Amino acid sequence: MNKKFLTGIVFSLVLFTLTSCNPNGQESQDSVSVSGIGTVLAQPDMVLMNVGFSHTAPTTKEAKKAAEQTMQQILKILQEEHIEDKFLKTISLNYDVEYEYRNGRRVLLGKRAQQTMVVTVNNMINDPERFSSILDKITAIDKVEVQNIQFDIENKTELFKQSRELAYQKAFDKARQYAELSNREIGKVLTISEVVSRDVAQTRAFQNNFAYKEEAFAMDAGSVVPAGEQGVSSEINIVFSLK
Repeated sequence: MNKKFLTGIVFSLVLFTLTSCNPNGQESQDSVSVSGIGTVLAQPDMVLMNVGFSHTAPTTKEAKKAAEQTMQQILKILQEEHIEDKFLKTISLNYDVEYEYRNGRRVLLGKRAQQTMVVTVNNMINDPERFSSILDKITAIDKVEVQNIQFDIENKTELFKQSRELAYQKAFDKARQYAELSNREIGKVLTISEVVSRDVAQTRAFQNNFAYKEEAFAMDAGSVVPAGEQGVSSEINIVFSLK
């Protein structure tokens, strides 16, 4: 065998052995992994509600006319309360046949027109009685139901920023405590990963999702619907190095 070739093989094997035994060949870093959850609460400043109604008549034309009249009554109230058109959205509009079963037989009752829209009411903080006033007026209209009332915060940008800062601080405090317990010191941040950022509902908050029907219960004029507190939450995982 060629002497130079054999020498090259031996040199390569030695180099490979030295590299494999070198502790720096494989990154080794003492670290601590912690998580933090930050939640920031605020008073809701807006509310969304589903306003729906249906009318049954002998013909579709008559049912449609009755539904349009109801819609005009609702729109008039909303205009008087300065609700802009951009905060109104129809989510369903149906014209169908309504039946009833009597003694096992299907009996035609008439033609039905049904419509549901989402109404957004803003500026609740500056005028907290506004929503209650709108609710009282709308539910006073015959055959109108208000469902799925949801309180919300219009602009959550700053709340999310605060929740992320709070989550980081909580994670940092955990890591520092673990380091002290181990007679170590926190080093640099190795990784940061966000688990989730989401809206949160507080258990102590008023139940915000309910149906309002005039026949179910009535509210006094000028009454205020309690909205409780609502906010946002951020959860992160951070890995710190240890000195």
